[in-house]
Amino acid sequence: MDTIINRGSTCRGIGGPIYYQAAVLGALELKTTVLITLGKEDADLLNYFPAGVQILTVWGEETMHFENLYPNNDPNHRIQKASIPQNPLKVSHFSNINLEYFSAILASPLSPHDVPLKTIEYLSQFNLPIYLGLQGYLRHLDGDKVVLKPWDDYKSFLRWISYLFLDEVEARVLMGEKHLSLEQVARNLSLLGPKEVIITRGDRGSLIYSGKTNTTYRIPAFPSLQRIDPTGLGDTYLAAYAIKRQESKDPLGCGVFASIISSMKLEKKGAFRGNQNQIDQRIHAHRNLIDKIK
Repeated sequence: MDTIINRGSTCRGIGGPIYYQAAVLGALELKTTVLITLGKEDADLLNYFPAGVQILTVWGEETMHFENLYPNNDPNHRIQKASIPQNPLKVSHFSNINLEYFSAILASPLSPHDVPLKTIEYLSQFNLPIYLGLQGYLRHLDGDKVVLKPWDDYKSFLRWISYLFLDEVEARVLMGEKHLSLEQVARNLSLLGPKEVIITRGDRGSLIYSGKTNTTYRIPAFPSLQRIDPTGLGDTYLAAYAIKRQESKDPLGCGVFASIISSMKLEKKGAFRGNQNQIDQRIHAHRNLIDKIK
């Protein structure tokens, strides 16, 4: 459950990485199964997921709540408060899911407890690419305020991860080496396991490091028609990147695709609601900029 406070307006409703990612997957008509944790009193939130997405729910006593305050027009500046119950996804929760029929796994914890190491190790046995948004492993509570702290056990997790996603602030907190460039941080993280490390930078675009080619790709943030709702942009980017990466070996093209979809999501409240035709039109509109990147 999210409460979003932006320029004097307050909006309360469904949130979380899985919701924003499922919106992208559903909009592009990919067959998707979602495994989420939820308090029983908030079962109505399931109605907001796209039609056609299979939802499997792990019921808990409470639903996680986040408050996202944007104090000014800078989408990169966010103050968070939260109520975080411990309701982890355990290996036993996957007992009725035949992962052999899947092509990829997207894991996006919101707290350090959501997806334990044993669960990641179990999922890695199926030889599927794992796309990890690591934000939750850094998030801790100081009272009700969300603060970022180093993730002591990150090396044990990253050995199983194929594609790692984090923003530039999280990258600094994770590595704790302020003198390194983001490119160096991405390269060092890649040495721990991930094939590609993607660092998002809000309206400054994103950086993608490929360990396979030892190449860094810099993707701009494509201009949006208006800036309405930045909540969920990183989650939108992850899902869009994963979709394109499953059909393409070109990290640059995947980054462009993900950046454009994120730009489109920024223009409206809530999750992404576009379609492939609209995406193609936007790609065509930005063709000159895309060609310059290449």
